[in-house]
Amino acid sequence: MPDVALIGDRTFLYEKLFSEAGLDCQFIRPEMLASPFLPRYRMIIIPTGFANPQYSCALPHLRSARSSLSRFVNAGGVLLIFGPLVTEHDYDWLPVALSYSGSYSQAQQLSSGEAEDSCICPEGRGDCDGYLTPGEGVSTLLRDAQNRPVLCSAELGQGIILATTIHEFPSAQFLQQMAGRGRPAKI
Repeated sequence: MPDVALIGDRTFLYEKLFSEAGLDCQFIRPEMLASPFLPRYRMIIIPTGFANPQYSCALPHLRSARSSLSRFVNAGGVLLIFGPLVTEHDYDWLPVALSYSGSYSQAQQLSSGEAEDSCICPEGRGDCDGYLTPGEGVSTLLRDAQNRPVLCSAELGQGIILATTIHEFPSAQFLQQMAGRGRPAKI
């Protein structure tokens, strides 16, 4: 069973990152999200640019898979979502209220009240492609220098949804921590 499903095309950079983290990753084309033959995963990652048709065809498939993604998280899976790379985005395909505003900024000083949350970007700095507006039941874990949310979470059933606008690869430590938190679940 692979630990992680990455929605998108296989890339060497992601393969290297997962190898460093000691995690087994399977790359899944967005149109395969509806397949009943996928194995169980601990974590699903939706990479940067998923809502921008210049970079990805994922958004319509994510919308179609809304109930499957919700079941995955409820059963204990971790859903990690990076920025959509569009001007505005409403995460209408998630079972929680969350929106995104695109506003690229460089070298933000990220702050958190808890050290474990900040290990996504261990240097404490990272470029952000926007900020989030969390709705009810969504917590802010990290903020940028303008005090805007850039990492939010929502617990759902036995799992968790994490959305971020940090435009950096997550640390191997963060990937290990999140995959370790996830329970094997079907999409």
